[in-house]
Amino acid sequence: MPQIISLIPRWASTWGALQRTNAQVRSQCRCCGMQHRVDVSVQILRFGACSSPVNLQDRCMVVGCHGSVFYLVARTYGRQWITMDTRSAPLEASAPAVNAVSLNLGPPAKR
Repeated sequence: MPQIISLIPRWASTWGALQRTNAQVRSQCRCCGMQHRVDVSVQILRFGACSSPVNLQDRCMVVGCHGSVFYLVARTYGRQWITMDTRSAPLEASAPAVNAVSLNLGPPAKR
């Protein structure tokens, strides 16, 4: 079977490009599935503006989880999320996505 080559849009190729376009970035753990918003400016301080989120792995920030995260980007709210891991099929090989919406952690009901 031929290998499929992933194409990463130019606006998502580096942390600096993501900051310039005000793109949305999330991380998702392969083990627990927890998604977190990612502050692009913090990632620029950690890795540099010219570094890329493509195939970047980091540790999960959930207490007690020993998984690794991959990054997802979207041009703006309501757009499709693009997986920034081209080495494998991360969504098939990881836990399903978990976030505040799926856990029903919205605001408390008013009385």
